[in-house]
Amino acid sequence: MNKVSKNNFEYTKDIENDNIREKIKVIIKRDKKYNLRNLSRTLKKNDAYLQQYLFRGTPKILPEEYRHRLAEILNVNITELTPNWLKKCTPEEKLITIKNIETDSLDNNYISISQKLLFDSDFSKIENLFFFQTNTDKGMVTTIVDVGINKYTKPDLYLLHDKNNFFLAYIKISEVNNTKMSIKPYLETFYPFHISSEILKVSGKALWQGSKIFQK
Repeated sequence: MNKVSKNNFEYTKDIENDNIREKIKVIIKRDKKYNLRNLSRTLKKNDAYLQQYLFRGTPKILPEEYRHRLAEILNVNITELTPNWLKKCTPEEKLITIKNIETDSLDNNYISISQKLLFDSDFSKIENLFFFQTNTDKGMVTTIVDVGINKYTKPDLYLLHDKNNFFLAYIKISEVNNTKMSIKPYLETFYPFHISSEILKVSGKALWQGSKIFQK
């Protein structure tokens, strides 16, 4: 790339980076529930991080991890927060769309994730994949579960269902009585308990957890 082409490319990058910042400002201004300080904290950055990014241009572009997280919070597609020059530099990923297992949830019915995230996961088939979200003191955690795996197979994290509510729990065979299962809820606000292996009903097995997702 010669000097002129390089200068033109840098100029284009700056313009597109500015456009992304303006787009984020519009989205935040449109919905009064968003606050720059709180959003910065959600990204685990200092209170002024997004203020500096949006109004001072520092950093010039948000790192991929923060763009994913911000897209999730603002309920937009990650591509809307990614400048065109960066899209051309990033290989296109194959995405899969997954439905919320809580069918009565109207706010967030689908998510799209990179198929690479599940590359090493042993799941039954795509049609059996759903997602489940858990509100923790550290933020919203999204879990991809395989409902095709509906019985205990090994010590791991599973999705259970009780009194019309789904919940995550670590399950293993009890060390005290091998006819019972040791259940440790994912949320620490609930106490561990034991249940007979004969009456244990599993709704699905967890494959992946994280917050780097975005809405369809």
